[in-house]
Amino acid sequence: MGRSGRAIPAVARCPWPAVSAPLRLLAVGSHPDDIEIGAGALISKSVTLGLPVDLLILTDDGQQPEIRRAEAVQAAAELGVPAERVCFGGLADGHLRADGDTVRLIRELVADRQIDPDIVVTHTQADSHNDHVEANRIAHAVFRKRVFLHYSIHLSSELDRFAPRVFIDVSGARLDSKNRALSKHRSQQLRLERVDLAKHEMRLGGLAGLDRAEGFEVGYQNDAVDVLTKTVGLSDSMFHRLWTPIVGPTDITLLYEAYSAPGEPIDWPTVHENAGRDRLRHAFASQWAPSSPLREKFSNSPDAADILRAGQVILAGGAVSNPVVRDLYNRLSSTRWAIEYDLPRTEPAYLLNRADGRRRYPEFGADGVVRHDAGLISVLLNPWAPTTRIVCAAGGSGFGTRLGLEFLADPASRPELAEEFLQHPNTQVAFTVDAASGQVDIIDVNHGGRVSE
Repeated sequence: MGRSGRAIPAVARCPWPAVSAPLRLLAVGSHPDDIEIGAGALISKSVTLGLPVDLLILTDDGQQPEIRRAEAVQAAAELGVPAERVCFGGLADGHLRADGDTVRLIRELVADRQIDPDIVVTHTQADSHNDHVEANRIAHAVFRKRVFLHYSIHLSSELDRFAPRVFIDVSGARLDSKNRALSKHRSQQLRLERVDLAKHEMRLGGLAGLDRAEGFEVGYQNDAVDVLTKTVGLSDSMFHRLWTPIVGPTDITLLYEAYSAPGEPIDWPTVHENAGRDRLRHAFASQWAPSSPLREKFSNSPDAADILRAGQVILAGGAVSNPVVRDLYNRLSSTRWAIEYDLPRTEPAYLLNRADGRRRYPEFGADGVVRHDAGLISVLLNPWAPTTRIVCAAGGSGFGTRLGLEFLADPASRPELAEEFLQHPNTQVAFTVDAASGQVDIIDVNHGGRVSE
């Protein structure tokens, strides 16, 4: 149950709370229609959330500039952006260059229009179109201390290099407004239909458990970290909302069970831990493009402690099965909840509240099969590398560990629980779980509290 005493069901995906603080967005496109193709659903969602949105189109069509501008204004209106918030750079189509003159011109243009975004939405560099790549460079050169969302264009995207971390669901009203916006680009219909946009969005949606989605790479400059968290919060993928701030642009190492309790044998089957690790491994392999960041090592590897001290890690299992948990994680001053055991081993491992000594033991049936388990899931700032995180999933038996790992693989399956981790950088959740029904009851949620509190 939550702290209110309410049980947390294992439900399917649900809508996430709206972004609480206003974010100003500027969407930059090389050509009229680029923004609608790559970010139309994001613009529609942002407008619905009440976020101020401006559009900047860098080039004019050399053949029919006035027609293309009129189409762009009409398309923007379908997304909820009024004409006065659409501006044009007037640069030459096909000849964009991120040189000093261009950057200076665009800086003057946005200053004159008083455009001061928190988030700049623009093209990815994983693209074969020279104008799209140069638009990315121009946007990064013009703005400082900003978060960037990079979108792909289905006609020229290079998906083997595209690494989206924010996903926007393209369905319902958003799909309708996006389709209406694209229909306003009448002069470009033959070009737009050369490659199936729906198929492209279904491919991106597959990374996020959505039928169709727009995907965005995430970048940020110095002093933009606070905005980064809110930006990731726009995503409709709970998995990426949880893991993007943890993993960042690097790898993350899973230090998994080694069963090295001194002088003690394995005292439960490993099937549950194996199943949990398989779920987490599959989640990263299928949802983290272009390749999984997950690296794996036994927790009794000679360099395991050094790996934890150097960067972000996932710890699987409690003190019995994971020596890094036993020797390091359980000893951190910020660790309120731990899975511990006593020597000699005359009873099972248990969930321990280090602040007051309370214990929760797993319950087993006469057949030795776990009936009820206690465990923890935590995401803590790494004291040895403060910009990284230590993630831990552990149970009194393997069943609790499995539940923790499966939650980390699919946080949307338990959205109320996921919310605790998304709102706070230091979170520890202690729980009990019924093995037959899968019902999880929350014992305690602790946000960064020290053991002495």
